[in-house]
Amino acid sequence: MPRLAVFVLGTVLLAGGSASAQDRGDVSGGYRFLRSDGVNFGAGWYVDVAGHVTDVVSVVGDIGGTYKSVTETVQGITISADVKLHTFMGGARFRAAMLNPSIVPFGQVLFGAGNARASASGGGISISESATDGAMMLSGGVDVNGGGSLGVRVQAGVLRDFSDDASNAFTFSIGAKIGF
Repeated sequence: MPRLAVFVLGTVLLAGGSASAQDRGDVSGGYRFLRSDGVNFGAGWYVDVAGHVTDVVSVVGDIGGTYKSVTETVQGITISADVKLHTFMGGARFRAAMLNPSIVPFGQVLFGAGNARASASGGGISISESATDGAMMLSGGVDVNGGGSLGVRVQAGVLRDFSDDASNAFTFSIGAKIGF
């Protein structure tokens, strides 16, 4: 995680000086919510980096994490469980940049992998499982651009995992966007 923070900070600092007139790409990061099988994962984050190939098409890399912790007491035994999901994805974003430069709708398709880790303990027993499977995310949203290179990205989508028990999850993300 510290390497990620250094990368994001470095990208922001390097992009700041040349962002005024050029639109070569952007970096965005913020909060991500995930809902899967009726369970809300309210603690989450994402970072994505896009390089604009044309005014419409961008190449995108996205990483994210969502987390859920639960503690229950059943018949005097306290059970704690933690679930972590990290995604590592890449793909294409399609922007409608020519309509209005202040509000830019987009759609994207990303492919990659998701790593899920679950652990539970209680009553003297501790178990832990981990699995990495293929994943795909279809999402859309809008970039609301302020003055200069700063803006806000809001998006929602469906994350599909390709595990043996394949499922779909709803995602919602909101974060800051910096163009470069």
